[in-house]
Amino acid sequence: MKKTNLFCGILIGLMIFSSCSSDDDSNSEPSTPSLVGVWKQINQIDFCSTGSQEVLNLNTCQQTGRLIFNENGTYTWTFYELNGSDCELDGTLNGTWEITNNMLNIAGQGGTFQYTTLEISQNSFKIGANEDSSNPDPCGTGVLLNFTFDFERVE
Repeated sequence: MKKTNLFCGILIGLMIFSSCSSDDDSNSEPSTPSLVGVWKQINQIDFCSTGSQEVLNLNTCQQTGRLIFNENGTYTWTFYELNGSDCELDGTLNGTWEITNNMLNIAGQGGTFQYTTLEISQNSFKIGANEDSSNPDPCGTGVLLNFTFDFERVE
């Protein structure tokens, strides 16, 4: 009888401990949003040395382009432009990507780029970089200091 009671006690104890799980993640760190997925570019903002900024909002055709980050560290970036009234593929870049020290590094046929501004949320991300002064100034005055690209998640 004592063995039966002991066995039942152990069995009930095991059932109680196995039914309680540590699924409560309230004390754990929130996970960092991932760039893996499909994104569309919304705009580009250029910042000039004069303090002015130029916002280029992409039109519907340009927003057809996609930046796809794959889990294996590869990417595809397609660009679309209006040709008269037709929205046509303007180009595609392929290569590799990685995030190190809060910087996005992209390498491919277009060269290697390091984006120093990196803000990621579940549905949007922003990248940016300092620009060299050899490029034309899109603001019309002063030297282009840096630029950012804003993206929204599609998938």
